[in-house]
Amino acid sequence: MNNVSNLRPTIRFSLAPLFILWLSSFLCVLGFLVFFSKPWIMSIFFPLAYMTLFGAVLMTIRMWSDWINPLSIILFIGFIRFSLPGLLLLRIKPNILIFQVMSLRMDDLFLGHVLAVVGLLGVVIGWFLPARLPKAIFRQIFVRLKTHLYGGVRHTAILGMLLGFIALVLFVRLNANAPIIEVIHTGKFRGIEIQEGTGKYFYLSLLLIASSVVFSAYLANKKYSWWVALLPTIIAMIAFWVLGGRARAFTPFVAGLVLLWYRKGNPPKLTLRLALSWTLIIVMLTVFLLAGQLYRGGYGINGIKGALSISALFEYVKWAVWVDLGHLHSLAGAVAIGPGVLGGRTFFALLWPLTEILHLPGKSAGVFIAQTLVGFSKRKWGFHATLIGDAYLNFGLIGVFLVTTIFGMILKTLYVEFRSGLINNVFYALILVYSTRVFFESIEKYGEMLMVLTCVLLIINLGQSLFRISSGMEWANRLQREL
Repeated sequence: MNNVSNLRPTIRFSLAPLFILWLSSFLCVLGFLVFFSKPWIMSIFFPLAYMTLFGAVLMTIRMWSDWINPLSIILFIGFIRFSLPGLLLLRIKPNILIFQVMSLRMDDLFLGHVLAVVGLLGVVIGWFLPARLPKAIFRQIFVRLKTHLYGGVRHTAILGMLLGFIALVLFVRLNANAPIIEVIHTGKFRGIEIQEGTGKYFYLSLLLIASSVVFSAYLANKKYSWWVALLPTIIAMIAFWVLGGRARAFTPFVAGLVLLWYRKGNPPKLTLRLALSWTLIIVMLTVFLLAGQLYRGGYGINGIKGALSISALFEYVKWAVWVDLGHLHSLAGAVAIGPGVLGGRTFFALLWPLTEILHLPGKSAGVFIAQTLVGFSKRKWGFHATLIGDAYLNFGLIGVFLVTTIFGMILKTLYVEFRSGLINNVFYALILVYSTRVFFESIEKYGEMLMVLTCVLLIINLGQSLFRISSGMEWANRLQREL
């Protein structure tokens, strides 16, 4: 009798993920039916879907005792990017210029909301599937990433930051055809067309991201205070914020925050102080987004002052919930165009760098949405199609389900291997940030992620070699003195 009663919590605990898995799969079917002229299903679909997503977050936090596990991060950002504007549509008809330029109908926005929720449910399904991706394949990679931060790493990391910054300055200078000081003051690098042959400087500039995160990890391992450990990533963030994009500027800093979260091996317990600290960080990042929007939107250095105004911040949030923080319009644009029109060409990005060497005819989904719904312009630009939009435009509804499910499985595999100690903190932090960017920007960020991880591996291995050489010389000198 006691044995049965002792088993009940275990059975209940193990059945709960299966229930979430079954319910998410059922809701994906309901979401598909909405696209087949069954709009009345939305009144059932959305309430059940959001309860399921919320339950998945709570269950994952309970199972892993980790508030910023990958699934929670994806669903939290997904709520801000997709769900918040989607739910506001129930009461507000947005009067946004870009919506009018794209000729988006309310039906497109509602179906874009459904598509977003189906994609998030797909990630949940992949996370909770009992079957995992073949570990034998991944372990061969993970073992090679199981590196240690020896003393020589600080020298190679500093050198890498310097080389990355020089490459970034050269990249901007060659494309802007103007003095760097002028580019910094005006903040207009965003509107400049990239010249052919300057891509190598862009890829070298990624050394700044990789090296700053490695250096922060080294400082954290040496028990420096949190603000000292974050300093290299803050330097990299400021450099890319001025001379690069906002999302790229966030990358090293957020990776640094992930490093500090797992500084002691396991995630910390949530306390009131910790919750307030992370709330403050989120507010500061919102201010950072506003400052970047003003700075790069034509106001330059003078626009940064506007980010410190409460009224300006409030006005920004009211607008950004639809266009900057929220990004439902890109999925609505994908729905307006139709499923499967790109035939998988966007996912040639997974073959990088072969795509560059063999000149494979890839097609950016974000650029395709802009060209189709906004029109061609002299400057090539595009929306963040997101992984969901990429999958829909390349493979249709079934593609959204399959791609997001595989993405969820990969996230879970990486997280499990990290928590088991197989993946180094530096690699995990960058993989987590770039996986999030891939999901909310495009599969095209995969190549940049590979380049940054390669740079990290190079920096750490060079640092280890330098450490072994210096240790060998020290040992030889000591032996010579003894003789």
